[in-house]
Amino acid sequence: MFENIKTLRPYFHSLREVQDNVSLDIKLPLSWKYENIAKPYSSIAIKIQDKNEKFNLISLISHATQNGYDVVFACANEILRVNKEEEEKEFLFQQKVKELQELFKKQSLENLKEINLLPINGQKDTTGIRLVETGDGEGQDRSDEPQESVD
Repeated sequence: MFENIKTLRPYFHSLREVQDNVSLDIKLPLSWKYENIAKPYSSIAIKIQDKNEKFNLISLISHATQNGYDVVFACANEILRVNKEEEEKEFLFQQKVKELQELFKKQSLENLKEINLLPINGQKDTTGIRLVETGDGEGQDRSDEPQESVD
């Protein structure tokens, strides 16, 4: 049980059995979604325990069986996974917007007109403009020739 709870930190709030049900309580940021994520878990009921300006405290409720415990933990993990991924995508999007702004400041109009961010029929970027530069430009020269080992 410890490992299951550990995977939910820092969102885990409590785990209880009430009558014949298990209730897993998690605190979620207000912007996080959970209703549609939990829909496929048809054996779970969701109850909002507390909603304030900082978080939503929700209970994922199922039958107090091995399957019930497994399902509430699976649902909670799915809610966390989906929302964390959405946050990372939003952060990445903001980074890419900044990179594009810098690119538009530095490149000529003609080069910018050739940029295609969405692949069309599997075509690759042939503009020669690299949207993301990595490294310092220095490094080893690579040769396709096999190298001899030095003993």
